[in-house]
Amino acid sequence: MRVIPDIPYGPLPHQALDLALPDLPRAVVVYAHGGGFAKGSRKEETFADLVARLCPLGIAVASVSYRLGGGLVDMEPSDRPAMRRMVAASAAAGLRLNARLYGPAFAMALFDLGRAVSALKSGALVSALTGLPVTLLGMSAGGIAALSLAHPPKVWAGRLTRPDAVLAVSAAMVQPWRLRPGGPPCVMLHGGIDRIIPPDDARLAARVAQEMGADLRVMFTETSGHVPQLTRLLHGTAPDGRPALSLLTDLVARTLL
Repeated sequence: MRVIPDIPYGPLPHQALDLALPDLPRAVVVYAHGGGFAKGSRKEETFADLVARLCPLGIAVASVSYRLGGGLVDMEPSDRPAMRRMVAASAAAGLRLNARLYGPAFAMALFDLGRAVSALKSGALVSALTGLPVTLLGMSAGGIAALSLAHPPKVWAGRLTRPDAVLAVSAAMVQPWRLRPGGPPCVMLHGGIDRIIPPDDARLAARVAQEMGADLRVMFTETSGHVPQLTRLLHGTAPDGRPALSLLTDLVARTLL
């Protein structure tokens, strides 16, 4: 196994990732950090934890950075009208989270994450990963972008590469009307008490997914808080009593069928 840091996947400063590559990779997990689309780093300890647990299984691990803190003025002029419509639709959908989590900074992170997935799947960054399935693991804001990449806005769908599966921790589906059958399998792990992304937002995604027949499952833990859900995923148990990390490895296994 070798670690390759600071691989650019695009021309902008934040468009870079760190990659841990096993000798014989068979799948890829991409970690997208949290931070409200305003802060956060791919260099956090979560990357090392995932590498230690997943690389021995033949799963490559990438930790990705994306643009932070952008506003409408930072988007392409042609994308701004669609962004305004999406913000209004999200505000009317019954979400309780802060509106900045579905605004322009979210959209730019979405584009960057899609670009990183495309670069990995195509082999443009490392040829050994060509054609391998990619599972996104997103924490908070990273999970919001990951879920939206699995069910992207129609107006941008041709510009975004979808992942093969998603595990979103303490996140929300900020455009729940996009949920449809035939999308990548998605799992949301959420605490019963979360002051940053209310549990009702996860319940909204679960309800719409059931109505639409989308492959999305929400699991609530008895662990309180926002960030502690990531610790539970890495080191604790799932609600069904198994190691919580099996939620991720089970998704990876589904992409290999």
